[in-house]
Amino acid sequence: MIPPHPPSTARRPLSTGLQHLQRRLRILLTILIIIPLIILGAIIVYFWLNPDEYGVLHGGGIILLGILAAWLIRQSLKHYFVQPLEEYQAELGWMEQNSTDPAAEMLAGGKQPRDPMPDPLSQPEGDECLTGLNDTPEPGHPPLDERQHAEEQSNESEELYHQWAEASPDSIAVHHLGKILFINPAGAKLLGASCPLQLIGQSITQFIRPNPPQNSKQSPHLEKAYEKSGLTEQKFIRLDGTEIEVEVLETPFIYQDKLAVQLVARDISARKQAEAEMLQRNHELTTLQAAGMTITSSLDLRHVLDTVTYEMTKMLGVETCTLSEWNQAEHTISSMARYGPGGWWDSKSPGKIQRLTEYPVTREVLEEQICEQMSLNQPNIDPAEFAYMNRANLKTRLLLPMIFKGQVLGLVELEDSRAERIFTRQEISLVQLLANQAAGAIENARLFEHLEEERGLLAQRVQERTAELSRANAELAKAARLKDEFLAGMSHELRTPLNSILGFAEILQNGVFGPLNERQLKFAKNIEESGAHLLAVINDILDLSKVEAGKMELEITPVSIEAVSEASLRMIRQLALKKQLQVAETVIDQVAEIQADERRLKQMLVNLLSNAVKFTPEGGQVGLEVRGDDAEQAVHFTVWDTGIGIAPEDLKRLFKPFVQLDSRLARQYSGTGLGLSLVFRMAELHGGSVSVESQVNQGSRFTFSLPWTKPDRGANSAKEAGPEISLTELALAPNGQPYRILLADDNEDNISLFQDYLQAVGFQVTVVRNGKEAIERTQEEEPNLILMDIQMPVMDGLEATRRLRANATLAPIPIIAVTSLAMPGDRERCLEAGANDYLSKPVHLEKLVKTIKAQLRGDFV
Repeated sequence: MIPPHPPSTARRPLSTGLQHLQRRLRILLTILIIIPLIILGAIIVYFWLNPDEYGVLHGGGIILLGILAAWLIRQSLKHYFVQPLEEYQAELGWMEQNSTDPAAEMLAGGKQPRDPMPDPLSQPEGDECLTGLNDTPEPGHPPLDERQHAEEQSNESEELYHQWAEASPDSIAVHHLGKILFINPAGAKLLGASCPLQLIGQSITQFIRPNPPQNSKQSPHLEKAYEKSGLTEQKFIRLDGTEIEVEVLETPFIYQDKLAVQLVARDISARKQAEAEMLQRNHELTTLQAAGMTITSSLDLRHVLDTVTYEMTKMLGVETCTLSEWNQAEHTISSMARYGPGGWWDSKSPGKIQRLTEYPVTREVLEEQICEQMSLNQPNIDPAEFAYMNRANLKTRLLLPMIFKGQVLGLVELEDSRAERIFTRQEISLVQLLANQAAGAIENARLFEHLEEERGLLAQRVQERTAELSRANAELAKAARLKDEFLAGMSHELRTPLNSILGFAEILQNGVFGPLNERQLKFAKNIEESGAHLLAVINDILDLSKVEAGKMELEITPVSIEAVSEASLRMIRQLALKKQLQVAETVIDQVAEIQADERRLKQMLVNLLSNAVKFTPEGGQVGLEVRGDDAEQAVHFTVWDTGIGIAPEDLKRLFKPFVQLDSRLARQYSGTGLGLSLVFRMAELHGGSVSVESQVNQGSRFTFSLPWTKPDRGANSAKEAGPEISLTELALAPNGQPYRILLADDNEDNISLFQDYLQAVGFQVTVVRNGKEAIERTQEEEPNLILMDIQMPVMDGLEATRRLRANATLAPIPIIAVTSLAMPGDRERCLEAGANDYLSKPVHLEKLVKTIKAQLRGDFV
């Protein structure tokens, strides 16, 4: 910390000096008044005592007295007023000329000097070294003369000031009009003198270099602090000619009855150098950060290389920077980029290739991952490197490796032909950091270019593969279309005669045309069972096609577990009795109802139960278990048997369509292999799953689980059954007359079946054999309902339905599509054409009558 100003008793501030001038002026005025009065009084007394001499001395005495009085007044004015005033004016003029002195500015502005620092000689109580300096005279002693007391006090204070200044570690000097009056040993050492006496009497201005007009590079906050404390930064020139940075505090005060300036200085060269180094360091780090962000944010390899070479030349202030790629296998380096006085190297020109066997130092830099700097006059320089530098007229050269993830990618060469340089460790460290960042950026840019190439190849491959897939999809779509067309044709061709077979068997069993004997009834039953089996096969094929096409829609309704279980067991019970199998049923009471498609649920159970009966030897057992699971919120349907079982290696093939485990020509068990596949697909459609447990000759357990929420115990899911209505009553209109039915079909067997049965029930039936006839007869007769086949000659049933719906008069007539088309989407096509309902052949005759009555009554949805 800079030492404080001298004590007030020693430095006699300017206000005290001015008061001293005022005091002298008052004494002068007093003398000018008292002395003439004394002289005049003496003259009067003299002439009063000697009246005879008045005449002689009258003229000459008066003249002498006047001369004496004028001389006394002149001397008093010169000594007490003019001479001190001239001295003060001279000091003020010198201070105005030396504007670096803040005291001169204060005096020029008429301000009192500030005393920002405490008095260094004012001591706390108990300090006896300065006791009595400012004490007042003790009571009883007469006061000293004011001038004598001030001089004695000033001498004592100046002596103490000298002692304090000489002991101070800071440089302290006192000058008057630029002439050094006092300087302490620290000040002499600061200016390069061996002792203070060497500098006494010399001009202070020869040691001070004037500051430039602009202010120092301090922060605004620090500038305000300097302005407040009077601190300035200046450059001093020592006796040996060297310059030093100093921090100066200048204070005006009275020294030896003269207006002087105290100058307290401290050498801050080390601090300024540290600040300069810190600023340089910040600048270098900022440059490094900016360059790093620039090169790492780009994936353009050319841009990265050019940026690195440019930034490195600017960072170290060299002429040229070259980046080379290292081929470790061939021991060569090849130029990738270069920046020099002429700008950037043309990337289109071939890069220079150097063999490292000729340059061992360069090879060592790459292999050992070190840096190497060389100068032309360096002792023990490698001959090959010296020859290269001499040929290239280089005086300085710096070699650095570019390292990325521990691997050296290339070499950085920094060259200068202007002067020899020794790079600092800090400069080399910064350039090495930038070189490593450049290595990472170069690697990223290369990877990006490689990815772009791979992306192009991949895009080409994708395009080729897409074309192949498009062709394959077209072929698959064609195959699927052909399959659908084949299935539709086969379904139509099979269902059409099957409809007649099942219909006539049903008519015979119901005794519509008379009762049958026992043997005839048995044959009719066998005909119906065979037809039902064939229909089941057809339905399985069509159902599987619907599932695979995603067109199977479930009709979710509340289903009674007990009812669907009983119905399923009833359908296989007769087959089980033939094989003398015991059928068991276990339904947990807590499971009463489930949300599912009743027809599909029954189909899944029947498929599993039929398989259990088929693969269980005579005398065995089959059964059905239904169990609710509150934790999993599911109902588990398990069909078990004691049959032949399934080998472990065959389990994974169970649920694939058209797969039979025993596919030999002499196989024992028949079937299409569709049942389990349909069970699996339908369970998934319900949001459930299927599992199986089986051992060879120990039986099997097939379980499918469907979502279930346990209902409230108070809920009543029982459905109220309406009174049964006979088929004959369904055929009568409210007025007692039979309903008129228009039957449009081109198959004579189906015509005979439907016409005979509907007329037997009580309907009035009119037959047409194509769509055009259907439109004409409808316009003539306006029937109550139309049964429309779809595949007919002349005009199909879809077109006939559309035209009927377009006729405002005929549009309200209900139309039921009765067709052998049962492929996915057929039902939707019929309904979109305008049909009110859809029935696929073969049609159960009782269901046909109920559907007709529902449409006639308007009970349909």
